[in-house]
Amino acid sequence: MRDIRGLPLPGRQMLAAGLMGFGVISLYFSHLINGLQPFDAPQWGIWLNGAVLLLAGAGLAWSRTARPTALTLWGLLTLLLFTHAPGLVAAPGDAVRWVSAMEVLGLMSAAMLIAAPGRADLTPAARMAVGLMLVVFGVVHWMYVEAIAGMIPEWMPGRALWPWVTGAANIAAGLALVSGVMARLASALVGAMFASWILLVHLPRLLATPGDRSEWVACALAFALTGVAWTVHRALSQYGEDLQPSVR
Repeated sequence: MRDIRGLPLPGRQMLAAGLMGFGVISLYFSHLINGLQPFDAPQWGIWLNGAVLLLAGAGLAWSRTARPTALTLWGLLTLLLFTHAPGLVAAPGDAVRWVSAMEVLGLMSAAMLIAAPGRADLTPAARMAVGLMLVVFGVVHWMYVEAIAGMIPEWMPGRALWPWVTGAANIAAGLALVSGVMARLASALVGAMFASWILLVHLPRLLATPGDRSEWVACALAFALTGVAWTVHRALSQYGEDLQPSVR
């Protein structure tokens, strides 16, 4: 029986859905997506940003255009990542800036893997980059326990404990990816955790406040992060980049 490490998880499709979601949100609300734009833009720039995100997601969703789209996205996200550097240097303790930069790093890593599926030498770099992203996410969960707890549905028991649990899960998965030990299992499970938030957290909050742009962004981000984790999982499964001996 195959465990979750061997499942054909839809990483590219989830990533595509997240990017298309960003594009639609940007166009509908006429607002830039935080972290996915290098600077403030006029109205036409907001529309251009939204159109690019929407087209990028659509291009990734279609297998025939996935690789050239991912290659373009890889380049754009790499440039975007550099625009985050001055802010991080100026305010190294700003958790929001770090989260935004790590999200871009994760998206860039997934795009790289989709753009160059035959380049096994790129897999370790993507694995460690996404691992770093997850560690930062986990630390931020522990820094802002009350804010994270406020996002947990009231019907779930132990709301105050969930930020600690999810933070620990992010850190554990991140360290597994950075080290390569049980990396395939970690990427599969952390992606499943992100996917579960769509159903347990984001959709109920959207139903309660359908006009809240930030809730739509959070939901699209959950799709995108699920896609990032499962894209890494696919690459690790293909190339066997996992230092943990496993029984197959």
